[in-house]
Amino acid sequence: MTSDSAAKAPAEATETTALLGSDSLHAASQRRRVWFEPVHFVLLCGFLVSLSFGITQVPIIYVLRLMTCEVYYQHHAEPPASGHDRCSIPTIEAGTARAVSLLGASTTLFGFINLFLTKWTITKLGVKTALALQVFFPAVRLVVQSISVATGGYAGIVLMQCSQMVTVMGGPNGYMLALNTYVTEVTEHKERTGTLGKLQGCMMFGSAVGYLIGGFLADVWEMATPFHVALVVFLTSTVFVICFLPWFPPRPTTEDKSESSIRRMLGPLRTILPSKWVRPGGSVSTEYGAVFLAAGAFIAVLATGYLPALLQMYATDIFGFGPTRNSYVVATHSFLRGTFLMFAFPRIIKLGRRVMESRAERHASAIQSTTTSGTATPSEQAQLANAMQDEEQEDVMPPKASGEQETFEFDLVYTRASILIDGALTCGAAFIQKGWQMYLLAAVLPFGAGTASAAKGVILQMCPAEDRTDALSAIAIVEMFARLLTTFVFGLIFAAFASIEKTYLVFVCNGAVAFVGFFVLLLSRFPQEGSRRLSNPKTTEADTDDND
Repeated sequence: MTSDSAAKAPAEATETTALLGSDSLHAASQRRRVWFEPVHFVLLCGFLVSLSFGITQVPIIYVLRLMTCEVYYQHHAEPPASGHDRCSIPTIEAGTARAVSLLGASTTLFGFINLFLTKWTITKLGVKTALALQVFFPAVRLVVQSISVATGGYAGIVLMQCSQMVTVMGGPNGYMLALNTYVTEVTEHKERTGTLGKLQGCMMFGSAVGYLIGGFLADVWEMATPFHVALVVFLTSTVFVICFLPWFPPRPTTEDKSESSIRRMLGPLRTILPSKWVRPGGSVSTEYGAVFLAAGAFIAVLATGYLPALLQMYATDIFGFGPTRNSYVVATHSFLRGTFLMFAFPRIIKLGRRVMESRAERHASAIQSTTTSGTATPSEQAQLANAMQDEEQEDVMPPKASGEQETFEFDLVYTRASILIDGALTCGAAFIQKGWQMYLLAAVLPFGAGTASAAKGVILQMCPAEDRTDALSAIAIVEMFARLLTTFVFGLIFAAFASIEKTYLVFVCNGAVAFVGFFVLLLSRFPQEGSRRLSNPKTTEADTDDND
């Protein structure tokens, strides 16, 4: 028996030998631990916090409608009793749309400040502390909103709008940034795009369950009950973050003290600005891929960010839906969207990457076969010349990117396709004639999901590893500006179309904006393979001084 075979031979069993070998025990232990990996706790946290936010999403729109109706009839005569909803008149519907738009705009405006505060907290105190704060302060906001519901009337509307100021300290934008940062910490480079989709899917699951619970509580009990329940769930989620999520120390950062405080505050936006790259041949070019990607993400949110509120207000205005039926519509939309992102999206990303990689390999092998063959057509001779030129440059070309530097072209392709599908489906909503068709619309819209998750995955591939948090912050800022604009603009558009009883045209406007986003994303691309980012001159000088 050779030494190799002796090494592979199993050890002789004794009375103290385990019935299962150490390898089997290790494998069994790994199978048990797979359900308790940090990424699973992060996904569960996304579900819980989104559940907390979702509980009040349906009731809050209905509450604003009731308050607007109450204020209206303080100055107008009550209509004769006819069994018809006394609040279902164009003036009140338009007033509700304006109140919802102002609420969303103020939430986004204060959330913009909260995003920078969250980024600072992640940098200085760690991602876990930042997430705990982002989950706790919405509970404080719910206390103010509960008082608003109890007050009612014009004072109640003012209190509801003022409650959004608490969003500066903690809100949905900050907690999503913290969770996305967690994903970058607990996953490998190639898994991040799929995991970001799973995280968004878990958030959609949580929102769907929250919509159902909120609508049910508002109908069965009083209108303030969803706000009380959401308060308890937020406090429970805060305890979950503190007890179960792993701790990661703050990443050390280097700040240029010569920069103004405003430039340092807006630092994350620099990750999406044009950057200079050195191509394999040695030429320097300016790449605009991140700029057009951010612009496409902006337009995607602009086109679809108002959709959940639009579905509810459209169903209420046209088909007389109440809190329960509205909760069924938005819950169906969120649940199926979450299902798509959780299960289909990661598989589509993996399959698409595999197909594009195999296509690239076939193309490379075709060029190689042309090189070795004795006869070639003029076009093949041109390809051969290019291949020979590439071989001459082989010495100056870096090896194929791997690890944190690897890029996946299909992620960008998916970003474009998803927004195109989203626009087509949204335009189709303008043809709805029956109430049951609202449920059908909510069921088909999720098939265009994934634009935001794919865009985050692409921006992480375009930026250096040390700028991941800044890149996610930049995309979040862009999406927040879009959310602010879509809430304001499409809220006014809805109010204008509602006053002339043509609200279905809002869906056409949404779809048209999505098509614009598709054409903008066509301009985004990765740098040429083998290129490297041109170093910052200041950094290069500093490195040279250190070497001296």
